[in-house]
Amino acid sequence: MESRTLLHPVGPLPERVYWTRRAGVLAIIAVLIIAVAVSCSGGSSSGPRASTTSTTTPTSTPSTRPTVTAAACPRKQLEVTASTDATTYAAGVLPRLQVSIRNTGSVACVLTESPRTRSWTIVSGADQVWTTVGCQAAATARNTTLKAGAAVRHAMVWNRHRSDKGCTVSTTSAAPGTYQLTVSVNGITSTTAVFHLTG
Repeated sequence: MESRTLLHPVGPLPERVYWTRRAGVLAIIAVLIIAVAVSCSGGSSSGPRASTTSTTTPTSTPSTRPTVTAAACPRKQLEVTASTDATTYAAGVLPRLQVSIRNTGSVACVLTESPRTRSWTIVSGADQVWTTVGCQAAATARNTTLKAGAAVRHAMVWNRHRSDKGCTVSTTSAAPGTYQLTVSVNGITSTTAVFHLTG
């Protein structure tokens, strides 16, 4: 009797209504079973996942080419430029003198120099006011490799005093006026830097 009731529902409504209700309940149960199974398995494999792509930097292969040693800088390949940190100096302000030695060639070269091979000179018109010519103590020469277009720079501060013979510093201060600085490096004379003392 129970099996007959399951196959042929009895009630005031048509048999088709009862079968539709049973089908809906079975569909809901099936969806719940599938959802539980998917959640237990870790989710769908079609969803987005973190990238595991890694970048490997290739190991460089040691060069088999012999190391080329740069040659000494030819005189014609060096550009020597004198400059000051300002064009006008008020009373009590000390000028900072600078020189740049630049490799104008297309290849690197080695510059060999020392303080003794650099001579700084300041003049005002025909009057030589101050110079380091012959006054630099002996020093070990330094080798600097200059790449193409690279430069090495040196600087010093002038105390605004005249220089006397025998490399002594005069107690006489330079008067207000226009001055020109030149620097000789390894016998190469720089461009001229013009500056003014106003007091």
